[in-house]
Amino acid sequence: MLNKKHILILLPDGVGIRNYLYSDVITHLKKEADLTIWSPLPIEAFSDVSRIHNIDFDYKQIKLHPENSLTRLYREATTYARLLHNSRLKQNETILTNWRRPNYSFKVKILYRCAEFLGRKWTKTYSRILKHEKKGQSKVDKKSIAYYRKALDDLKPTSIFITHQRVPGLMPICMAANSLNIRTTTAIFSWDNLPKARLAVKTDYYLVWSQWMKDEMKAYYPEISEESVLLTGTPQFEFYLDKDRIISRQEFAKTYGLDSDKKWICFSGDDITTSPYDQLFLRDLAESLVSEKENVQIIFRRCPVDFSSRYDDVLNEYKAFVVSIDPLWNVESKTGWVGYFPKYEDIDMQVNLAHHCDMVTNLGSTMALDFAVLNKPCLYFNYNPAVDLSWSTEIIYNFQHFRSMKGFNAVGWINHREEVKSLVLSAIESSETIALDRKEWMKTLVLHPIDENSINIAKVLL
Repeated sequence: MLNKKHILILLPDGVGIRNYLYSDVITHLKKEADLTIWSPLPIEAFSDVSRIHNIDFDYKQIKLHPENSLTRLYREATTYARLLHNSRLKQNETILTNWRRPNYSFKVKILYRCAEFLGRKWTKTYSRILKHEKKGQSKVDKKSIAYYRKALDDLKPTSIFITHQRVPGLMPICMAANSLNIRTTTAIFSWDNLPKARLAVKTDYYLVWSQWMKDEMKAYYPEISEESVLLTGTPQFEFYLDKDRIISRQEFAKTYGLDSDKKWICFSGDDITTSPYDQLFLRDLAESLVSEKENVQIIFRRCPVDFSSRYDDVLNEYKAFVVSIDPLWNVESKTGWVGYFPKYEDIDMQVNLAHHCDMVTNLGSTMALDFAVLNKPCLYFNYNPAVDLSWSTEIIYNFQHFRSMKGFNAVGWINHREEVKSLVLSAIESSETIALDRKEWMKTLVLHPIDENSINIAKVLL
Protein backbone atom coordinates (compact mmCIF):
# COMPACT_ATOMS: atom_id res chain seq x y z
CA MET A 1 0.00 0.00 0.00
CA LEU A 2 1.68 3.21 -1.23
CA ASN A 3 0.08 5.65 1.20
CA LYS A 4 -0.12 3.51 4.28
CA LYS A 5 -0.61 5.54 7.44
CA HIS A 6 1.67 5.44 10.44
CA ILE A 7 -0.10 6.07 13.74
CA LEU A 8 1.78 6.74 16.96
CA ILE A 9 -0.22 5.75 20.04
CA LEU A 10 0.77 7.52 23.26
CA LEU A 11 -0.46 5.45 26.15
CA PRO A 12 0.21 7.03 29.56
CA ASP A 13 -1.34 4.26 31.69
CA GLY A 14 -2.87 0.80 31.70
CA VAL A 15 -6.51 1.83 31.36
CA GLY A 16 -5.81 2.76 27.74
CA ILE A 17 -4.66 -0.79 27.05
CA ARG A 18 -8.04 -2.12 28.08
CA ASN A 19 -10.21 0.53 26.45
CA TYR A 20 -8.32 0.95 23.19
CA LEU A 21 -5.57 -1.60 22.51
CA TYR A 22 -7.67 -4.63 23.45
CA SER A 23 -10.65 -3.28 21.53
CA ASP A 24 -11.56 -3.44 17.86
CA VAL A 25 -9.98 -0.02 17.33
CA ILE A 26 -6.73 -1.90 16.63
CA THR A 27 -8.56 -4.42 14.44
CA HIS A 28 -9.65 -1.59 12.15
CA LEU A 29 -6.41 0.39 12.30
CA LYS A 30 -4.05 -2.46 11.46
CA LYS A 31 -5.63 -2.93 8.05
CA GLU A 32 -4.55 0.51 6.88
CA ALA A 33 -1.78 1.69 9.18
CA ASP A 34 1.51 0.79 10.77
CA LEU A 35 1.40 1.25 14.53
CA THR A 36 3.97 2.49 17.01
CA ILE A 37 3.38 2.63 20.77
CA TRP A 38 5.11 4.98 23.19
CA SER A 39 4.40 4.41 26.86
CA PRO A 40 5.99 4.60 30.31
CA LEU A 41 4.78 1.00 30.81
CA PRO A 42 7.15 -1.91 30.12
CA ILE A 43 6.92 -3.86 26.86
CA GLU A 44 5.44 -6.80 28.79
CA ALA A 45 2.27 -4.77 29.25
CA PHE A 46 1.61 -5.06 25.52
CA SER A 47 2.23 -8.76 24.93
CA ASP A 48 -1.50 -9.52 24.89
CA VAL A 49 -2.04 -6.77 22.31
CA SER A 50 0.29 -8.51 19.86
CA ARG A 51 -1.27 -11.90 20.58
CA ILE A 52 -4.96 -11.08 20.30
CA HIS A 53 -4.60 -8.88 17.22
CA ASN A 54 -1.84 -10.93 15.60
CA ILE A 55 0.22 -7.84 14.86
CA ASP A 56 3.71 -6.55 15.28
CA PHE A 57 4.25 -2.95 16.29
CA ASP A 58 7.19 -0.73 17.05
CA TYR A 59 7.52 0.15 20.71
CA LYS A 60 9.44 2.65 22.77
CA GLN A 61 9.35 2.90 26.55
CA ILE A 62 9.46 6.58 27.37
CA LYS A 63 10.12 8.38 30.60
CA LEU A 64 7.97 11.47 30.69
CA HIS A 65 10.00 14.52 31.60
CA PRO A 66 8.80 16.22 34.80
CA GLU A 67 7.51 19.78 34.50
CA ASN A 68 9.72 22.57 35.71
CA SER A 69 8.37 24.47 38.71
CA LEU A 70 7.21 27.48 36.71
CA THR A 71 5.29 25.39 34.19
CA ARG A 72 3.65 23.46 36.99
CA LEU A 73 2.74 26.63 38.86
CA TYR A 74 1.02 28.09 35.80
CA ARG A 75 -0.79 24.82 35.10
CA GLU A 76 -2.03 24.33 38.66
CA ALA A 77 -3.01 28.00 39.01
CA THR A 78 -5.04 27.93 35.78
CA THR A 79 -6.57 24.60 36.84
CA TYR A 80 -7.73 26.18 40.10
CA ALA A 81 -8.98 29.22 38.19
CA ARG A 82 -10.96 26.94 35.88
CA LEU A 83 -12.47 25.01 38.79
CA LEU A 84 -13.65 28.28 40.33
CA HIS A 85 -15.00 29.34 36.92
CA ASN A 86 -16.73 25.99 36.32
CA SER A 87 -18.33 25.95 39.78
CA ARG A 88 -19.83 29.38 39.10
CA LEU A 89 -20.81 28.45 35.56
CA LYS A 90 -22.75 25.39 36.70
CA GLN A 91 -23.66 26.72 40.15
CA ASN A 92 -22.15 23.59 41.64
CA GLU A 93 -19.70 23.90 44.51
CA THR A 94 -18.81 20.20 44.41
CA ILE A 95 -16.68 20.93 41.33
CA LEU A 96 -14.19 22.50 43.75
CA THR A 97 -13.68 19.14 45.50
CA ASN A 98 -11.50 18.23 42.52
CA TRP A 99 -8.85 20.59 43.89
CA ARG A 100 -6.65 18.64 46.29
CA ARG A 101 -3.42 19.84 47.81
CA PRO A 102 -0.80 17.09 47.66
CA ASN A 103 0.73 16.39 51.05
CA TYR A 104 4.27 16.17 49.75
CA SER A 105 7.28 18.37 50.48
CA PHE A 106 7.19 21.89 51.89
CA LYS A 107 8.16 23.18 48.43
CA VAL A 108 5.12 21.52 46.80
CA LYS A 109 2.81 22.82 49.52
CA ILE A 110 4.06 26.37 48.87
CA LEU A 111 3.56 25.88 45.11
CA TYR A 112 -0.09 24.92 45.66
CA ARG A 113 -0.68 27.86 47.99
CA CYS A 114 0.70 30.15 45.32
CA ALA A 115 -1.44 28.43 42.67
CA GLU A 116 -4.55 29.11 44.72
CA PHE A 117 -3.62 32.77 45.18
CA LEU A 118 -2.99 33.24 41.45
CA GLY A 119 -6.00 31.15 40.46
CA ARG A 120 -8.34 33.40 42.46
CA LYS A 121 -6.94 36.42 40.60
CA TRP A 122 -7.02 34.85 37.15
CA THR A 123 -10.55 33.45 37.43
CA LYS A 124 -12.09 36.94 37.44
CA THR A 125 -12.42 36.79 33.66
CA TYR A 126 -12.20 33.81 31.32
CA SER A 127 -9.80 35.69 29.05
CA ARG A 128 -7.33 35.89 31.95
CA ILE A 129 -7.41 32.13 32.32
CA LEU A 130 -6.67 31.66 28.62
CA LYS A 131 -3.92 34.29 28.73
CA HIS A 132 -2.10 32.57 31.58
CA GLU A 133 -2.60 29.10 30.16
CA LYS A 134 -0.81 30.33 27.05
CA LYS A 135 1.95 31.81 29.21
CA GLY A 136 2.29 28.50 31.04
CA GLN A 137 2.71 26.64 27.78
CA SER A 138 5.47 29.06 26.79
CA LYS A 139 7.36 27.95 29.91
CA VAL A 140 7.42 24.26 28.91
CA ASP A 141 11.00 23.02 28.87
CA LYS A 142 12.47 23.70 25.42
CA LYS A 143 14.92 20.82 25.71
CA SER A 144 12.04 18.37 26.20
CA ILE A 145 10.25 19.76 23.15
CA ALA A 146 13.45 19.52 21.09
CA TYR A 147 14.06 15.95 22.27
CA TYR A 148 10.61 14.82 21.17
CA ARG A 149 10.76 16.84 17.96
CA LYS A 150 13.84 14.89 16.91
CA ALA A 151 12.25 11.58 17.93
CA LEU A 152 9.09 12.38 15.97
CA ASP A 153 11.05 13.62 12.98
CA ASP A 154 12.91 10.30 12.91
CA LEU A 155 9.71 8.27 13.38
CA LYS A 156 7.60 10.28 10.92
CA PRO A 157 4.10 9.30 12.10
CA THR A 158 1.19 10.64 10.07
CA SER A 159 -0.85 11.17 13.25
CA ILE A 160 -0.68 10.74 17.01
CA PHE A 161 -3.38 9.31 19.26
CA ILE A 162 -3.24 9.98 23.02
CA THR A 163 -5.50 7.60 24.93
CA HIS A 164 -6.48 10.24 27.48
CA GLN A 165 -6.01 13.91 28.19
CA ARG A 166 -4.96 14.02 31.86
CA VAL A 167 -1.15 13.66 31.85
CA PRO A 168 0.80 16.96 31.71
CA GLY A 169 4.03 15.15 30.82
CA LEU A 170 2.65 14.56 27.33
CA MET A 171 2.38 18.27 26.53
CA PRO A 172 5.98 18.60 25.19
CA ILE A 173 5.21 15.80 22.73
CA CYS A 174 2.09 17.62 21.55
CA MET A 175 4.06 20.83 21.09
CA ALA A 176 6.78 19.00 19.18
CA ALA A 177 4.16 17.38 16.95
CA ASN A 178 2.52 20.74 16.30
CA SER A 179 5.85 22.20 15.16
CA LEU A 180 6.13 19.33 12.65
CA ASN A 181 2.48 19.61 11.49
CA ILE A 182 1.70 16.11 12.79
CA ARG A 183 -1.98 15.82 13.64
CA THR A 184 -2.74 15.03 17.29
CA THR A 185 -5.90 13.53 18.77
CA THR A 186 -6.78 12.70 22.36
CA ALA A 187 -9.73 10.91 23.92
CA ILE A 188 -11.51 12.33 26.94
CA PHE A 189 -10.97 9.75 29.64
CA SER A 190 -14.41 9.36 31.19
CA TRP A 191 -17.90 10.82 31.61
CA ASP A 192 -16.86 12.75 34.73
CA ASN A 193 -13.62 14.35 33.50
CA LEU A 194 -14.49 17.62 31.78
CA PRO A 195 -15.74 19.65 34.77
CA LYS A 196 -12.51 18.76 36.61
CA ALA A 197 -10.36 21.15 34.53
CA ARG A 198 -7.82 18.44 33.78
CA LEU A 199 -7.36 18.99 30.06
CA ALA A 200 -3.61 18.72 30.47
CA VAL A 201 -2.75 18.41 26.77
CA LYS A 202 -3.72 20.57 23.82
CA THR A 203 -4.38 18.63 20.63
CA ASP A 204 -5.95 19.16 17.23
CA TYR A 205 -8.91 16.88 17.96
CA TYR A 206 -10.76 15.60 21.02
CA LEU A 207 -12.84 12.41 21.03
CA VAL A 208 -15.90 12.38 23.27
CA TRP A 209 -18.36 9.68 24.31
CA SER A 210 -21.60 11.51 23.60
CA GLN A 211 -23.42 14.70 22.70
CA TRP A 212 -23.65 15.33 26.46
CA MET A 213 -19.83 15.47 26.61
CA LYS A 214 -19.60 17.51 23.42
CA ASP A 215 -21.92 20.09 24.99
CA GLU A 216 -19.71 20.04 28.10
CA MET A 217 -16.63 20.78 25.99
CA LYS A 218 -18.42 23.78 24.52
CA ALA A 219 -19.34 25.02 28.01
CA TYR A 220 -15.99 24.50 29.73
CA TYR A 221 -13.66 25.14 26.78
CA PRO A 222 -15.45 27.59 24.44
CA GLU A 223 -12.12 28.48 22.82
CA ILE A 224 -11.96 24.97 21.28
CA SER A 225 -13.88 24.90 18.01
CA GLU A 226 -16.81 22.51 17.71
CA GLU A 227 -15.16 21.02 14.62
CA SER A 228 -12.27 19.86 16.81
CA VAL A 229 -14.56 17.95 19.18
CA LEU A 230 -15.53 14.68 17.52
CA LEU A 231 -18.44 12.55 18.64
CA THR A 232 -17.13 8.97 18.33
CA GLY A 233 -18.31 7.13 21.44
CA THR A 234 -15.99 4.95 23.51
CA PRO A 235 -15.06 1.32 22.79
CA GLN A 236 -15.01 0.03 26.37
CA PHE A 237 -18.62 -1.14 26.39
CA GLU A 238 -18.42 -3.11 23.13
CA PHE A 239 -16.92 -6.10 24.90
CA TYR A 240 -20.25 -6.86 26.57
CA LEU A 241 -21.89 -7.48 23.20
CA ASP A 242 -19.40 -10.18 22.18
CA LYS A 243 -21.24 -13.44 22.88
CA ASP A 244 -18.11 -15.46 22.17
CA ARG A 245 -16.72 -14.23 25.48
CA ILE A 246 -19.50 -15.81 27.51
CA ILE A 247 -18.87 -19.07 29.34
CA SER A 248 -21.60 -21.14 30.97
CA ARG A 249 -22.88 -20.22 34.40
CA GLN A 250 -21.67 -23.56 35.71
CA GLU A 251 -18.15 -23.04 34.39
CA PHE A 252 -18.00 -19.52 35.81
CA ALA A 253 -19.20 -20.84 39.18
CA LYS A 254 -16.62 -23.62 39.20
CA THR A 255 -13.79 -21.24 38.29
CA TYR A 256 -14.52 -18.79 41.12
CA GLY A 257 -16.04 -21.00 43.82
CA LEU A 258 -19.64 -19.84 43.40
CA ASP A 259 -22.95 -21.64 43.79
CA SER A 260 -24.62 -21.66 40.38
CA ASP A 261 -28.06 -22.29 41.91
CA LYS A 262 -28.05 -18.97 43.76
CA LYS A 263 -28.77 -15.45 42.57
CA TRP A 264 -25.57 -13.42 42.27
CA ILE A 265 -25.25 -9.80 43.34
CA CYS A 266 -22.19 -7.82 42.29
CA PHE A 267 -20.70 -5.27 44.68
CA SER A 268 -18.17 -3.22 42.71
CA GLY A 269 -15.67 -1.38 44.85
CA ASP A 270 -14.51 2.21 44.47
CA ASP A 271 -11.12 3.77 45.03
CA ILE A 272 -10.46 4.97 48.57
CA THR A 273 -10.68 8.67 47.64
CA THR A 274 -14.15 8.41 46.14
CA SER A 275 -15.51 6.02 48.75
CA PRO A 276 -13.39 5.95 51.93
CA TYR A 277 -16.05 3.90 53.71
CA ASP A 278 -16.68 1.41 50.94
CA GLN A 279 -15.94 -1.50 53.28
CA LEU A 280 -18.85 -0.39 55.47
CA PHE A 281 -21.21 -0.48 52.49
CA LEU A 282 -20.03 -4.01 51.74
CA ARG A 283 -20.63 -4.97 55.39
CA ASP A 284 -24.12 -3.45 55.30
CA LEU A 285 -24.90 -5.44 52.17
CA ALA A 286 -23.64 -8.68 53.71
CA GLU A 287 -25.37 -8.19 57.06
CA SER A 288 -28.65 -7.25 55.40
CA LEU A 289 -28.70 -10.27 53.10
CA VAL A 290 -27.09 -12.99 55.22
CA SER A 291 -30.55 -14.30 56.12
CA GLU A 292 -31.00 -14.97 52.40
CA LYS A 293 -27.71 -16.83 51.98
CA GLU A 294 -29.49 -20.00 50.88
CA ASN A 295 -30.76 -18.09 47.85
CA VAL A 296 -28.23 -15.34 47.09
CA GLN A 297 -24.49 -14.83 46.95
CA ILE A 298 -22.51 -11.60 46.86
CA ILE A 299 -19.59 -11.22 44.44
CA PHE A 300 -17.11 -8.53 45.39
CA ARG A 301 -15.00 -6.97 42.63
CA ARG A 302 -12.58 -4.43 44.04
CA CYS A 303 -11.32 -1.34 42.22
CA PRO A 304 -8.21 -2.38 40.24
CA VAL A 305 -5.99 0.11 42.11
CA ASP A 306 -7.26 -0.72 45.59
CA PHE A 307 -5.63 -3.83 46.98
CA SER A 308 -5.74 -2.44 50.50
CA SER A 309 -6.73 -4.56 53.48
CA ARG A 310 -9.79 -2.47 54.30
CA TYR A 311 -12.27 -5.12 53.10
CA ASP A 312 -10.53 -8.04 54.81
CA ASP A 313 -12.62 -8.13 57.99
CA VAL A 314 -15.94 -8.40 56.20
CA LEU A 315 -14.58 -10.89 53.65
CA ASN A 316 -13.27 -13.11 56.44
CA GLU A 317 -16.46 -12.85 58.45
CA TYR A 318 -18.71 -13.74 55.52
CA LYS A 319 -16.63 -16.37 53.72
CA ALA A 320 -18.54 -18.32 51.07
CA PHE A 321 -21.41 -15.82 51.22
CA VAL A 322 -19.26 -12.92 49.98
CA VAL A 323 -16.85 -14.17 47.31
CA SER A 324 -14.04 -11.87 46.20
CA ILE A 325 -13.13 -12.08 42.52
CA ASP A 326 -10.10 -9.86 42.10
CA PRO A 327 -9.44 -7.92 38.88
CA LEU A 328 -6.85 -9.60 36.68
CA TRP A 329 -4.45 -6.67 36.58
CA ASN A 330 -0.71 -6.42 36.92
CA VAL A 331 -0.21 -4.85 40.32
CA GLU A 332 3.53 -5.06 40.83
CA SER A 333 4.40 -1.38 40.63
CA LYS A 334 1.92 -0.09 43.25
CA THR A 335 1.95 3.41 41.77
CA GLY A 336 -1.76 3.94 41.19
CA TRP A 337 -3.40 3.99 37.78
CA VAL A 338 -0.15 4.86 35.97
CA GLY A 339 1.65 1.68 36.98
CA TYR A 340 -1.21 -0.80 36.69
CA PHE A 341 -2.34 -2.53 33.54
CA PRO A 342 -5.03 -5.13 32.85
CA LYS A 343 -4.50 -8.60 31.54
CA TYR A 344 -6.64 -9.47 28.56
CA GLU A 345 -8.40 -12.19 30.58
CA ASP A 346 -9.81 -9.51 32.87
CA ILE A 347 -12.15 -8.38 30.10
CA ASP A 348 -13.71 -11.83 29.77
CA MET A 349 -14.01 -12.12 33.53
CA GLN A 350 -15.77 -8.76 33.83
CA VAL A 351 -18.05 -9.51 30.89
CA ASN A 352 -19.10 -12.82 32.44
CA LEU A 353 -19.56 -11.14 35.81
CA ALA A 354 -22.06 -8.70 34.33
CA HIS A 355 -23.69 -11.42 32.22
CA HIS A 356 -24.27 -13.84 35.09
CA CYS A 357 -25.04 -11.42 37.96
CA ASP A 358 -28.59 -10.19 38.36
CA MET A 359 -27.60 -6.68 39.41
CA VAL A 360 -24.76 -4.46 40.65
CA THR A 361 -24.53 -2.15 43.64
CA ASN A 362 -21.93 0.48 44.54
CA LEU A 363 -21.32 4.13 45.32
CA GLY A 364 -21.75 6.09 42.09
CA SER A 365 -19.58 3.82 39.93
CA THR A 366 -19.42 3.69 36.13
CA MET A 367 -20.24 -0.01 36.55
CA ALA A 368 -23.86 1.13 36.42
CA LEU A 369 -23.25 1.75 32.71
CA ASP A 370 -21.47 -1.56 32.20
CA PHE A 371 -24.47 -3.42 33.58
CA ALA A 372 -26.91 -1.20 31.67
CA VAL A 373 -25.45 -2.52 28.41
CA LEU A 374 -26.97 -5.87 29.39
CA ASN A 375 -30.09 -4.20 30.77
CA LYS A 376 -29.18 -5.10 34.37
CA PRO A 377 -30.16 -2.68 37.19
CA CYS A 378 -27.79 -0.83 39.50
CA LEU A 379 -28.44 0.30 43.07
CA TYR A 380 -26.42 3.26 44.36
CA PHE A 381 -25.76 3.53 48.10
CA ASN A 382 -27.04 6.94 49.16
CA TYR A 383 -26.51 7.25 52.90
CA ASN A 384 -23.52 7.99 55.11
CA PRO A 385 -22.15 4.92 56.91
CA ALA A 386 -19.83 7.11 59.03
CA VAL A 387 -19.66 10.68 60.30
CA ASP A 388 -17.12 12.64 58.27
CA LEU A 389 -17.32 16.41 57.85
CA SER A 390 -15.18 16.30 54.69
CA TRP A 391 -17.08 13.53 52.88
CA SER A 392 -20.69 12.52 52.32
CA THR A 393 -22.83 10.83 49.70
CA GLU A 394 -24.63 14.14 49.28
CA ILE A 395 -21.37 15.66 48.04
CA ILE A 396 -20.70 12.66 45.77
CA TYR A 397 -24.09 12.67 44.07
CA ASN A 398 -23.99 16.40 43.51
CA PHE A 399 -20.94 15.93 41.29
CA GLN A 400 -21.58 17.50 37.93
CA HIS A 401 -21.63 14.28 35.88
CA PHE A 402 -24.58 12.94 37.86
CA ARG A 403 -26.70 15.77 36.44
CA SER A 404 -26.85 13.59 33.34
CA MET A 405 -29.49 11.60 35.29
CA LYS A 406 -31.93 14.48 35.35
CA GLY A 407 -35.28 13.29 34.01
CA PHE A 408 -34.24 9.63 34.11
CA ASN A 409 -34.99 6.84 36.54
CA ALA A 410 -31.42 5.71 35.89
CA VAL A 411 -30.49 3.75 39.03
CA GLY A 412 -32.14 2.60 42.22
CA TRP A 413 -31.28 4.52 45.37
CA ILE A 414 -30.59 2.90 48.75
CA ASN A 415 -31.31 5.89 50.98
CA HIS A 416 -31.14 4.06 54.32
CA ARG A 417 -29.33 1.00 55.59
CA GLU A 418 -32.69 -0.54 56.50
CA GLU A 419 -33.69 -0.51 52.80
CA VAL A 420 -30.77 -2.60 51.56
CA LYS A 421 -32.44 -6.00 51.78
CA SER A 422 -35.82 -5.05 50.33
CA LEU A 423 -34.38 -3.05 47.44
CA VAL A 424 -31.83 -5.69 46.49
CA LEU A 425 -34.43 -8.44 46.53
CA SER A 426 -36.79 -6.27 44.46
CA ALA A 427 -34.03 -5.64 41.92
CA ILE A 428 -33.41 -9.39 41.66
CA GLU A 429 -37.04 -10.51 41.52
CA SER A 430 -38.49 -7.65 39.47
CA SER A 431 -35.63 -5.96 37.65
CA GLU A 432 -38.07 -4.15 35.38
CA THR A 433 -39.32 -2.12 38.36
CA ILE A 434 -35.89 -0.69 39.24
CA ALA A 435 -34.08 1.95 37.18
CA LEU A 436 -36.59 1.88 34.34
CA ASP A 437 -34.64 4.38 32.24
CA ARG A 438 -31.19 2.82 32.58
CA LYS A 439 -30.89 2.18 28.86
CA GLU A 440 -32.05 5.68 27.94
CA TRP A 441 -29.64 7.21 30.44
CA MET A 442 -26.81 5.27 28.89
CA LYS A 443 -27.77 6.55 25.45
CA THR A 444 -27.32 10.06 26.84
CA LEU A 445 -23.77 9.25 27.96
CA VAL A 446 -22.50 6.87 25.25
CA LEU A 447 -23.03 7.13 21.51
CA HIS A 448 -25.27 4.36 20.14
CA PRO A 449 -25.05 1.89 18.56
CA ILE A 450 -22.15 1.15 20.86
CA ASP A 451 -20.79 -1.63 18.64
CA GLU A 452 -19.78 1.00 16.06
CA ASN A 453 -17.65 3.13 18.39
CA SER A 454 -14.36 1.37 17.60
CA ILE A 455 -14.76 1.93 13.90
CA ASN A 456 -15.77 5.57 14.52
CA ILE A 457 -12.49 6.14 16.36
CA ALA A 458 -10.44 4.27 13.77
CA LYS A 459 -11.92 6.38 10.96
CA VAL A 460 -10.91 9.57 12.76
CA LEU A 461 -7.36 8.35 13.32
CA LEU A 462 -7.02 7.24 9.70
